[in-house]
Amino acid sequence: MLVKRKRVVITGMGQLSSIASNVPEFKQALLNKTCGIHPSEKYLGLFKDANASEVLQPLDFPGLSEEQIATLDNAALWAYKVGHEALESARLDEADRRAKTALIIGVSSAGTEAFIPLFENQPDRFSLKKAIVCGCFSSCSAIVASLLGLKGGFELLATACTASTNAMGIGFDLIQNGKNSTALVIGTEPIYLPTFAGFYALQAMKPTPTSPFSGTPGMSIGEGAGALLLEEYEHAVARGATIYGEMISYATSGDACHETAPDPRAEGAVQVMNSALANGNLQPADIDYINAHGTGTEANDRCETLAMKKVFPHIAAIPVSSTKSYIGHNIGAAGIIEMVACFLTLADDMILPTLNFGSPRINCDLNYVPNEFQRGAVRLFMKNNYAFGGNNCCVIASPHVGSAAETAYKPRRVAIVGRGMVTSQGHDLSAVFDRLWQDTSPQGLVPLMLDEETIQQFEEMIGNLQENSEMQNFLFERYGDGSEWRKKLRGKTWQHLINGLEPRKYLRRYDPRKADDVGTYALLALTQSMKEAGRKIKRDGHQLGLVLGMSRGPQKRVERYLNSLYPDTANVRTSEFPGSLMNAISTFCSISEGIKGYNTTLATGMNAGLGALTYGYELVRQGLQPEAIVGGADEAMNSFSVYLQSLHRNLMMNESPEAFRVYSDSPAGFFTGEGAGMLFLEDTERATERGATILAEIAGYGRANSTGYFDIDSTEGNAEALACAIRQALTEAQLAPEDISLFCGSSIGTSSSDRAEVNAIRDVFAEKMASTPFVNYNACFGVVESCMGILNVIMVSEIMRRSEILPIPHTTSFCEKEVDFVTERRKQTVETALVLGSTEGGNHYAIVLRKPA
Repeated sequence: MLVKRKRVVITGMGQLSSIASNVPEFKQALLNKTCGIHPSEKYLGLFKDANASEVLQPLDFPGLSEEQIATLDNAALWAYKVGHEALESARLDEADRRAKTALIIGVSSAGTEAFIPLFENQPDRFSLKKAIVCGCFSSCSAIVASLLGLKGGFELLATACTASTNAMGIGFDLIQNGKNSTALVIGTEPIYLPTFAGFYALQAMKPTPTSPFSGTPGMSIGEGAGALLLEEYEHAVARGATIYGEMISYATSGDACHETAPDPRAEGAVQVMNSALANGNLQPADIDYINAHGTGTEANDRCETLAMKKVFPHIAAIPVSSTKSYIGHNIGAAGIIEMVACFLTLADDMILPTLNFGSPRINCDLNYVPNEFQRGAVRLFMKNNYAFGGNNCCVIASPHVGSAAETAYKPRRVAIVGRGMVTSQGHDLSAVFDRLWQDTSPQGLVPLMLDEETIQQFEEMIGNLQENSEMQNFLFERYGDGSEWRKKLRGKTWQHLINGLEPRKYLRRYDPRKADDVGTYALLALTQSMKEAGRKIKRDGHQLGLVLGMSRGPQKRVERYLNSLYPDTANVRTSEFPGSLMNAISTFCSISEGIKGYNTTLATGMNAGLGALTYGYELVRQGLQPEAIVGGADEAMNSFSVYLQSLHRNLMMNESPEAFRVYSDSPAGFFTGEGAGMLFLEDTERATERGATILAEIAGYGRANSTGYFDIDSTEGNAEALACAIRQALTEAQLAPEDISLFCGSSIGTSSSDRAEVNAIRDVFAEKMASTPFVNYNACFGVVESCMGILNVIMVSEIMRRSEILPIPHTTSFCEKEVDFVTERRKQTVETALVLGSTEGGNHYAIVLRKPA
């Protein structure tokens, strides 16, 4: 049965850049051909001939107090500002409508600003409160969702220069699935020192404003934010919304070629454009205008031009231009700001020029709309963006509704046919299963203590902060008289570490010079999943997608890169810069195995792997990809990160290795872990035809979030959001509560996370919670942040296969007597299972698994 795709329209826009603080100003600046690229006020003192497109004008943040503004970083503040403008312009004011709105944010550098004073050796400027509120990569989405009252689930995209374009695709898919009628998509990107220094050291920057496709090559870095409210067409019409345009289709791809340079044959760029056209049932002749990535660098402009020539036989007749000539390269926010520019001008038949255009470069011989607007009616246009690691994204849209015919797709059933895991309990599936089915008592725990010099640095830093009355109140709120944090610094914690790993024993392609721990773990788990799925890539890597969910990313690589900022910020380690990005792990895996299909990295924090699972599920369900690998990976945190966590979260100190007890009546907190978990998803019909073993089916999923990020205890809001996600998953799976035969949570053993899961289960399942087995295996592996939910999915799939449920480790006395917590090995058939997962920011997932027939 074919399902008509929902029409997705744009009903709200927001914008912030060097040339404008809102959408009306931006339109006028575009029409005035205003170039916002100038000698950098922030970095000219550090870098010779530093040019940039900087947000320097005074800004207002409606509805925020001065205290709130001081606590938040620019990534969050700018995202809030443009998101607020988009919702206001869409007249989406009602709380119930916002409660059903999803939030997808694209960003490249997040969670950085709070720590800049430490990078610059100015600890007196460091704000512990700012570090706690917005010091992790994923905090931006949680902050903006809470401030704007959005509860429809959120994600954070971290694919560098394609992040916000990619975010549009996820918002589009959520509306196709019926999960949301509205999705707020945002890109936000302040220029932070590490980013500026990295591009400068790569010699990619031009000392004068960039002139894409012409003159001397080179980019101009930019900063800013943009927002689009995507809305299902009938929903928009019913509420009388103003419609600014329509999103027709999208696609992503991976080059699997190089860490920074584009594929010289432009195959990935060709593939992504062809896929977007096919998804919209369109032909190249249907495209009237292309808004190019157009960075101005020699490699990008040459390869991008080559790709367009390969896709469009009539390319000479298609105007192509680069909006980066106005506002520079806005990195994670580039695509969405450029999309806003297109909607603002194309509706008036005005085609944006490429400013600063001089003599065309060799092989750059298209109509780049040099310097002046061209008049022309545009029915459909294409927006392309490309990123480090060969991550490509293409969106096809229209400034008018109804410019393309409706399309349809055949919904596929989605199967898990391969699994991979690398944990403290073993380096492959069989080792982990053999270990745990013998004894669930965990191994691999290693103690961690700070050295006295580091302790003194912490005490001095926090002691200085306590002179601030606001900080005193903040610490007192958590630690009473303040002595507790001093005890924590001198305490001991435990980590689940991976020891004795020999990658070459498992990997046929492995370059230790390019591999860090997190990349190695991810690649090991990925290749395991391919092996179990019986999949070998033979020049068909475009059939296989890769979606990773990250929490902390390549921490060791980031640390090495940041350490290279001093003493000479203009001479950082260029080899470390691209590897410090969140999507570097996906790049490493894609290049190693030749994976060229849809390629995306989420960085939503804890359980980001479950977000990757839901996105991969959509790709297969809608027939956008026949197969996709999804999952996440983490490497051990450094001591600074561990102890910063212990100050504001329930990471345990001074505890025994057996203290990690989930759902305990005396919760103590958690220990961290490292490792990776991957799942190979495939169209069930296709898997059956090729003789693959179906391990489980994904019957449905749900996603919702609370808006209590700033509350110390938001248990009630988290329970409500998780219950909402569970109901969504049951509805999609067409199951009643009584049909579920196993609950698997992913609580991290804190009172609030334990209680949120138990209360959500009680809300949905009532008295059935007393007769349905409830498990959670985080204490086996430690909190492997990004993929603990994926590891639990793997464990549940094996329980289904063996018809034997393993007990929850360590816990003997539970927080709730009415729940059937599994405390002993139990022989029992599990036909359907509900797997739960939550992020630290209040985003909640529910996945329904079904045992194959």
